Amino acid sequence: MIKNKITALSLGLILGYTNLSADVIPGINSKAGGMLLPEGKTKMFYRYMHFDRNSMFDGSSEVPNKEQLDATANINMLILAYGVSDDLNIALVVPHKSIEATAKLGPNDVAIDNSGIGDILVMGRYKLTDMKEDGYQTALKFGIKLPTGSTDDRFKKAPPFAMNENTPMPTQMGTGKAEYKLGAGISKLFGSGRVDASTMFTYRPKAEHDYDFGNELSYDIGYMHALTEKFNVGLEYNGKYNSKTDMGQDTNPMLRQMLPFKAFSGTVGYVTPQVHFLPFGKPKIHLDVGMSFLLHKNVKEYQPLEKKRFVVRFGYLF
Repeated sequence: MIKNKITALSLGLILGYTNLSADVIPGINSKAGGMLLPEGKTKMFYRYMHFDRNSMFDGSSEVPNKEQLDATANINMLILAYGVSDDLNIALVVPHKSIEATAKLGPNDVAIDNSGIGDILVMGRYKLTDMKEDGYQTALKFGIKLPTGSTDDRFKKAPPFAMNENTPMPTQMGTGKAEYKLGAGISKLFGSGRVDASTMFTYRPKAEHDYDFGNELSYDIGYMHALTEKFNVGLEYNGKYNSKTDMGQDTNPMLRQMLPFKAFSGTVGYVTPQVHFLPFGKPKIHLDVGMSFLLHKNVKEYQPLEKKRFVVRFGYLF
């Protein structure tokens, strides 16, 4: 079902660092490319994402939703980023997730209603090349996701053969284990436009109950353009590859055979048109709205995917 990884939800999807462009900020999902905050500056972000999963896929094809899965996720994130120096930034990402789902397992109705604080992410980025000196800026990104989210939420309505079981790991708030991230970003300014690109590798040891979420490689690129002093428009491509997953000893054998709530595995890409509003014509305060649309997919096994995502980002530079 819903894979609750802030891969999402990682820091890169959220941060809109900018210290060189007065009126064009990085895209809503592009991990801010290679940009950093200046020394001593703090930026706060709030990010909201909503999506539904009621479509099933196998390989590159949409297939019948045999379990009648109907799932909804609402993810709220608070992010604080700080410029330790002009070359080093650190950030903290605190997610709150809400997952509701219904499905039919054989003749049995199943319902899930889980919510709470997820796994907290601590990230850093180090500047490798400088925009003013080199004409473009690159940064090394690194971080750790801490196992702060719960892993013991129960079914709202359980099938008879799983009355005392927790819901599947992809529907829990956390994974019970730390995860490790390493990536890089690049940014280039073009007058009233900018390009930001980023890639991030996430190494995931086996989670609780030996659940294997696989490792992930994400890649994002976006072009943003200042239409006016107060409005930016842009387009991003957001893709990822996730290695094969395994349920391990999660739930029980009968439930594992029937569950449509799978962790994502395979390749997927979204295109995200968006609008940014800068009320004062500067990046000190901005409100951004975007919609991601499924562009391509090739999943490793029968599993759900969202066809679109609604994203809102608010940023305030102290």
